Amino acid sequence: MTYPTVWPREPDRRLPPAMIGTIREVTTSLGIGTGAVGLAMVVVIQIVGRILPTATDGANVVTMGMATFAAGALLLSGIAMVISRTLVKTGSVKTKGAILVRGVEVGLGGGALFATVIFLVFYLSGVAASGRYDPQDKIDVTPGMVMYTLLPVLALILTIVNAVVAHRLFFPTVEKVQKHLAREAG
Repeated sequence: MTYPTVWPREPDRRLPPAMIGTIREVTTSLGIGTGAVGLAMVVVIQIVGRILPTATDGANVVTMGMATFAAGALLLSGIAMVISRTLVKTGSVKTKGAILVRGVEVGLGGGALFATVIFLVFYLSGVAASGRYDPQDKIDVTPGMVMYTLLPVLALILTIVNAVVAHRLFFPTVEKVQKHLAREAG
């Protein structure tokens, strides 16, 4: 019987039944949870971005677009986690599919990182520079603006969590597999 290596070459990797059950449970629950949060964030960002005091700023289109992109990456990351459940069959995991899921998750994490950085640069600089030339244009920071600023950051964090969890589930260490085997043996 072969167990996971750093770069698996076999089409299916055998794993203990308890690990297979864990993979199914975690990918389903985490995927549904993060997907739902991502969908809610997309809707909230579109609504709140239009009613905050910063809505009249010229860069609002960029900031709303980048925040929505980060939340969309979280939504897609959650969907990928739910779909990755199909890679698991009784006693084994499909290697190529697991590598693909890991790549998709890391790619979405990178996209969310890019979008969040662009969002923060444009949004925070717009708020900080407001009122620079005309004191009447000063935008006072409100709790809603703080929460709006944290939404893409939260989306980034959850997308990275999905990527890390997918990697740890589909590519367990040899020690972890041996620990599961010892636990199952009694």
